[in-house]
Amino acid sequence: MLLLQVIKVYNEDNTSRAVEVPSDITARDVCQLFVLKNHCIDDHSWTLFEHLSHLGIERTIEDHESVMEVLSGGGMDTDSRLYFRKNYAKYEFFRKPLEFFPDHMVSISSETNGMLDHSQLVQTFLNSSTCPEIHGHLHAKEQSRKSWKKFYFVLRRSGLYFSNKGTSKEPRHLQFIADFSDSDVYTVLSAKKLHGAPTDYGFCVKSTKCSSGAGLEAVLCRRRADQDLLDHSHALVKGWLADHKLQVYV
Repeated sequence: MLLLQVIKVYNEDNTSRAVEVPSDITARDVCQLFVLKNHCIDDHSWTLFEHLSHLGIERTIEDHESVMEVLSGGGMDTDSRLYFRKNYAKYEFFRKPLEFFPDHMVSISSETNGMLDHSQLVQTFLNSSTCPEIHGHLHAKEQSRKSWKKFYFVLRRSGLYFSNKGTSKEPRHLQFIADFSDSDVYTVLSAKKLHGAPTDYGFCVKSTKCSSGAGLEAVLCRRRADQDLLDHSHALVKGWLADHKLQVYV
């Protein structure tokens, strides 16, 4: 027998509504419920966000995720909120996947090198359980430090790593940062103001086992001036976030 629980959800204008929902409700179910209650037009852009105001971060809760697990998993406190608002880029990854995986940040295995062009390679990733290896330079700051440093990062199914020797991917040079089986990736709001970041194009890796600032395993951002890897910095952030979804859900 399913239990009923009360959740509070905020709208864009910070008004809120408390509703009683079944314990197995998903983010998609909540969005559908609030579309009806708020008499909205369902254009498939309505999204449920997990907003952690005390850390200045937020993330999109995926349609299939259990809302109760989100609420209980991180020990959400009084500074944490669920927001119901539009996100026009919600399904952009599926409409324009190539924008999230520029060819110079995707590693091609020796088996496919020269056999597939970039668009075919990305499509292969999407149509199979294969996860691409994403790599590129990011600026990083540990939670306990104030300064930012530029490192070469590698994102694999096994986790996120940075190289302590240039762009080397040798195992002895790769330092492990996070395993996404027990971490989530959040967009950092006002990264310059809150973290002294070089740019506002930032995201962070946060452990799902801790709701405090100590749960932030790394804060990362992309400097716009580095044009050698991408045409603009936001694209790389989108790529990292999109690939994180592949690593976790594929």
